[in-house]
Amino acid sequence: MFNILFNIALLLALMIFFATYPFRNLKRLTSHKVLVGSIVGIIGILVMLNPLTLYEGVIFDSRTILLTVSGMVFGFIPTAIGAGMMAVYRLIIGGGGIYTGLATILLSSIVGSVWHRKRYDKVLAKHEMFGLEYYLMGVVTHIGMLLAMLLMPSDIRRTVVGVMAFPILVVYPIGTYLLSLLLFSQARRVLAITELEKSERLFKTMFEQAPIGMSLTDIESGRIENINQSYADMLGYTREEVLGRRWDEFTHPEDKALSRVTTQRLLNKEGGILSIDKRFIRKDGQILWANLSLSIFTTKDMKNVESLCMTVDITERKQYEQKILYASNHDALTGLYNRVHFEAYVRDLQIADDQILTVAFGDVNGLRILNEAFGRDEGNRLLSRIARILEKHLPEGDYVSRVGGDEFALFFFNRNPDQVETLLGGVTSDIASLEMMGSVVPSMSFGLASLDTAQGSINEAIKQAEKDLATRKLVDSPHTQGKAVYAIINTLHEKNKREENHSRRVSELCERLARASGLGEMAANELRLVGLLHDIGKIAIDESILNKEGRLTAEEWKEMKRHSEIGYRILNSVEDMAGLAQYVLAHHEHYDGNGYPKGLRGEEIPLQSRIISIADAYDAMTSSRPYRKTVTTEQAAQEIKRCSQTQFDPALAKVFIEDVLGLDYTSL
Repeated sequence: MFNILFNIALLLALMIFFATYPFRNLKRLTSHKVLVGSIVGIIGILVMLNPLTLYEGVIFDSRTILLTVSGMVFGFIPTAIGAGMMAVYRLIIGGGGIYTGLATILLSSIVGSVWHRKRYDKVLAKHEMFGLEYYLMGVVTHIGMLLAMLLMPSDIRRTVVGVMAFPILVVYPIGTYLLSLLLFSQARRVLAITELEKSERLFKTMFEQAPIGMSLTDIESGRIENINQSYADMLGYTREEVLGRRWDEFTHPEDKALSRVTTQRLLNKEGGILSIDKRFIRKDGQILWANLSLSIFTTKDMKNVESLCMTVDITERKQYEQKILYASNHDALTGLYNRVHFEAYVRDLQIADDQILTVAFGDVNGLRILNEAFGRDEGNRLLSRIARILEKHLPEGDYVSRVGGDEFALFFFNRNPDQVETLLGGVTSDIASLEMMGSVVPSMSFGLASLDTAQGSINEAIKQAEKDLATRKLVDSPHTQGKAVYAIINTLHEKNKREENHSRRVSELCERLARASGLGEMAANELRLVGLLHDIGKIAIDESILNKEGRLTAEEWKEMKRHSEIGYRILNSVEDMAGLAQYVLAHHEHYDGNGYPKGLRGEEIPLQSRIISIADAYDAMTSSRPYRKTVTTEQAAQEIKRCSQTQFDPALAKVFIEDVLGLDYTSL
């Protein structure tokens, strides 16, 4: 019995070694295999020094328990080293039980090592209270030990088996079970400690080195308990400047209420993780937009409840969203609200019973003409300048929006129509002070309606204002459009005196040819006007092309040919001149169909256009040009006669030569 107790004491020594050295760090268990194996071997030899001896060389000890548990816990290499040391010592002892002794060493090492390979990780991950699998391993190993006794000499085999069968099959498995249970319990404890340390290191690393802001805050006091460098950098402070302060000190005033509500939700444990967007004031005064993900952070040992916050800088995203929102609600050209915003504004607008609302709609007169004459860039510039004037005169709290290309909507609160008329008088006066190209004076018409006088809804007041605008434009627009046309032709003539002289001569020739052709007084006067305006489209042609000395390039000629279409659009925009527009459009058509822009032929070309064509060509040939010599009246007449039937109407060409120029058509 003493021998058994001594063996148990030695095995407990192994357990103490296991608890104090390798399992403090499980990695050492695999990186110090030779050391562990040597210690197992030494303890095994110590066990073998005090065995139970039945015959000389027939000894029993607890080495099989040691090797089985070593294989199960440490694996093959340490167990093989320990087994090798024990086998050498057993050879030294010798005796009749040598083969059985070596066989049990080999068998217990193999059984434990195979189990380690197949089951160690799975069993270690479990949290079994009793671990009956350990006991079964002890039974299997020691059944093998009992079978190994067949290797003993036959004369002592029966006696040895009879004496040792009970302790081998009962006591030894229990010993294996108890030692395994103790060692695996210790292993799980140390593993849990290791995982906890790893988790703590991971949290600390994540907290301190995370690329996003992280903080711990005492919820009740609002004090900042910890903050990482990323968060401090976002705010523009050092960590020391932030720690111990309250978040209210850094929060944008408009978001402090949101912060208080969020804190209360955390205290009430509403939901798991709360996510909010809020603004901070950085140290340099700039606004920082941030997304905060907050959760409760507490343990049983903590007195106070803390919140863990993960913060991402979303300033760029918010700025981009605000740009998109601004673009969706504002007109890109003028910066005023757009039609989309206007519709939403009208839909959501609530008017109190005692409140007066006056609706005004304004329209820029003749913008289409101005765009055609001076280009859309000049037209857009005019709209922007008008928008600034409207903003200048708009009282605070009132509303203005660009609702169409040249149309603006204005809402005036608590002002009657007379007061609004006075305000708009200042607007029209300022607009009239603007000039386009130094000569064209723009204007704007307004229509009004008051919700106080127009029975019904806001939409009905808007319709009434639009109707009033349409009525006023019937009066204002023709007058202003006509003035615009004459201002445009004057601008062209002021820029290019040669064009002015050419237009005046063509105007006179057109009138004379009209009279000679038997057209009435009204038609002759009309042709005099058309002749003056026939090149009005040249206002949109670059001066470098108009004044070029020498032949035009193909691209320049293509650009020059646009002037008849531009002139058509300008005149067609004016109700009183729309009838003249088609004559201007076709004045470069040829009688044989080879002209432009439509390629009309013969009498498809309006008579007035055929008259302008002859007068225009004659003046071009007989007037001075930098790039060619002038020709005499006779030479020009000869050219007109030669081009009759191709470029010119032959009948009109003959009348022009005989009755306007006073030459003999036949003798040319």
